[in-house]
Amino acid sequence: MARVARLLALLSLTTYGLRSPSPKHPRHNKRHAHVCAASRGAVDVGGAVAALAAAAALTLGGPAVAENELAALGAKGFDSSLVDTSCFAEGGACGAAAKACLNTGDCRRGMTCTAKCLGDNACITGCFAKYGNAPMNDLLECSIEKNSCIKVAILPPGPDSATEAPAPPLVPVANFDQKTLEGTWYKVMGWNDRYDCFDCQKNSFAPAGRDKLAVDVEFSMPRPPAGSYPLRLSEKLVFDQRSAPGALLGDGGAAPRRHARTEGHMFGLTFWENWSVIGENARDEPEFKFIHYSGRTSQNTYEGAFVYAREPTLPPAAKKSVYRIAKEAGMVPANFCAVRNDLATCGVDAPAADDAPVPEARARKGLFMPGAASASEVDETGLANDRKPEPVLPKWVRTVGEEVASYLEDPHATERWVFAQQQKMGPGDD
Repeated sequence: MARVARLLALLSLTTYGLRSPSPKHPRHNKRHAHVCAASRGAVDVGGAVAALAAAAALTLGGPAVAENELAALGAKGFDSSLVDTSCFAEGGACGAAAKACLNTGDCRRGMTCTAKCLGDNACITGCFAKYGNAPMNDLLECSIEKNSCIKVAILPPGPDSATEAPAPPLVPVANFDQKTLEGTWYKVMGWNDRYDCFDCQKNSFAPAGRDKLAVDVEFSMPRPPAGSYPLRLSEKLVFDQRSAPGALLGDGGAAPRRHARTEGHMFGLTFWENWSVIGENARDEPEFKFIHYSGRTSQNTYEGAFVYAREPTLPPAAKKSVYRIAKEAGMVPANFCAVRNDLATCGVDAPAADDAPVPEARARKGLFMPGAASASEVDETGLANDRKPEPVLPKWVRTVGEEVASYLEDPHATERWVFAQQQKMGPGDD
């Protein structure tokens, strides 16, 4: 029962800040926080929840230093009125998911890590990078979206309408041809470091019916100390209806707020986004698309921007135009991240900075190279199973050591390491 209650306390703080952006970008909308908890067990689960929430608060120490309102809400602790504890009892709707989390080392450690973040979304991102796993995602999805065991929805589910979507910083490209998005693109630079700046970002678009494109998304989060956490998801981009070929419907004839909407699923939560192409290449330039998006879950809102190119790095001949568009949108192009899609990181045949040969073992760890390790072939450390070091200590000794270390670790150290992997674009040529 102690482990059950600890899981409840940890889960009560885990979902603060999931897919909530940093407030560092001035155009971000007001964020909303959500609290959740989960349990299993057949006897006095509600009492165990309250007791362990208090115990976990003592175990985890004082509030973390944070820079957003989510952390302040997280510091208020666990609200048991939001939780239907019967969902997590043995035989309950999410009993199996809670048990699977308790029996998975990285799920337990991930819950400990995120609880110590107390709502700081950048800190939580670091925890997912280090410990993210399927049982953790399954528990969040089961308890929040599938069965409403945790009553944390603030916003109604579903996408924005074309007229309700937040306006992008620039008027979307007129008469945008959705067919020019088809095929494979790489995200080469990004604005929001919480979402747009992770490694190995390849997106593939394929026709999926009238005014629809299926999107296959691949990216990788750096996993300390030296691994990676590969992720894949599928989305469907639905373009707003056209009154005539190439003419998007707007609000009363005004310029449209977006070109398309999309829906996806990540870390157990559904998200809905509005996509606007606010810039693209001229005929004599290498292909690129400058995308701005605004999105939300049923708990919060966020926004970001990124640049697509047909090759793993931003083509030099496109840089001047891309930087101009960023400035026109009120963004500082030098502060965008340069997404790492290089051979050493991803297995993509892109030149390294010093053109040095890349060891084969490093080249194999990427997402895009045939034969690269899939998520199912990666162990809890982020290393492919065929490259996992032989254990020196007995399993029970290692398990105890890992549990103690997870209690003692500073989650902000992981956060700092994860975001330190990102590289800035730097100044342009003008």
